[in-house]
Amino acid sequence: MVDRVAVTPSEIPSGRRQRARLIVLAAAALLLLYAVSPYYSLWRFSQALRAHDLDALSARVDFPAVRASFKQQVRDHFLGKLANKKTNRIAQILTSSEPNLLDQLVDAYVTPEGIAALISNPAPIKSATSFPSPPTFQADRPAIDWSKFRHAFFTSPRDFAVDHEGLKLRFRLHASGWKLQVIDLQLESATSR
Repeated sequence: MVDRVAVTPSEIPSGRRQRARLIVLAAAALLLLYAVSPYYSLWRFSQALRAHDLDALSARVDFPAVRASFKQQVRDHFLGKLANKKTNRIAQILTSSEPNLLDQLVDAYVTPEGIAALISNPAPIKSATSFPSPPTFQADRPAIDWSKFRHAFFTSPRDFAVDHEGLKLRFRLHASGWKLQVIDLQLESATSR
């Protein structure tokens, strides 16, 4: 005959306790996945840049948002400098022409090739006194030095920023994943002087 061992009710996990543990574990797993996801997306973004995979890079960039922020930064910086130099005629041409000449220049520059060139070497545009010519794809372009990436952090629940050589790359969570939303050139605007 088999001896029966008496088990008290407190030793048997109830169905409610198991469900609560599963819910807590699932929530912790989702939170961990969410916290790691922008770093993984940044790695995939960097892989696309390294491989010069312009299609993959395009899938990770919100081009309308990048163009809009880029245009605003360029307007604030370069047109502010022109206004300070009293060369208002050039500023008037750049802002009043239809379609806007400045917008066309920015649209030509903010392409997968332009973003790759800007991230690999931001110095030409950051030190420019005029708008540089749009970049073209160069297979021999120097590789991006990812060791120069500093501080990667959440700025809000849907926004993530990465500092790289004086640029701040701002990513936003979309339904399709994290996408580059803004390239903050951190240029001095005319209004801040």
